[in-house]
Amino acid sequence: MNASSSLKARFAPMRARPSGASLAFLSASCAALGAVVFLHALPILRLADERAAESARLFARASQLDALSAEREQLRADVATARAEATRVLREIPDESEQGARTGALMRALAVAAGREVGSQTIVAGDPVPALLSESPFRAVPLTVEMQASFARVMEILARAESDGRLVRPIRIEIARPVDRSGRSADERSADEAASGFVDATIELDAVYETARASAAPGGEESP
Repeated sequence: MNASSSLKARFAPMRARPSGASLAFLSASCAALGAVVFLHALPILRLADERAAESARLFARASQLDALSAEREQLRADVATARAEATRVLREIPDESEQGARTGALMRALAVAAGREVGSQTIVAGDPVPALLSESPFRAVPLTVEMQASFARVMEILARAESDGRLVRPIRIEIARPVDRSGRSADERSADEAASGFVDATIELDAVYETARASAAPGGEESP
């Protein structure tokens, strides 16, 4: 080996190999860093889980509130519908002290003036009668409406009676062609009837009211 080769061998770069202590220190440092990161990240992860659970709970609660709100609105609509139906069907029964005024108001509501669709009309109120077959505190004032008018006008009077705020019961309704007593021929009567369109109508109604009950029986119960 010549001198040149000897110098190259002497000054050739040496390969560094880590010692066991260095490797142990590096491992310990990595482990310590991992532990620190884990200890700092653990509370954050727990908080994230708690917030996710709370968000899910609030979302479920909001869904329940929306469902309850929709159910409440539906119940309100059902109650309004039931009240409207009850108002349309149910009727009041006035007591004895106000039945006179209510009957007078009913008779005025049924009265119509003579005109193009009404030839004549009479309304008569009878004496009160029992409203039920069995013994009860309810009585009724019979009303008889007799009129010669168009069929549509007669139906209007009947509708007025049935739509009154108090309980009014139709008892008898008769509608017939007008009876002609003038001795005219059938052709003449048919022509007049066709021109007027009038019918003879009789409507009998019962306007129901409640009488004053008898004095209370012993023990706080009232006798019928």
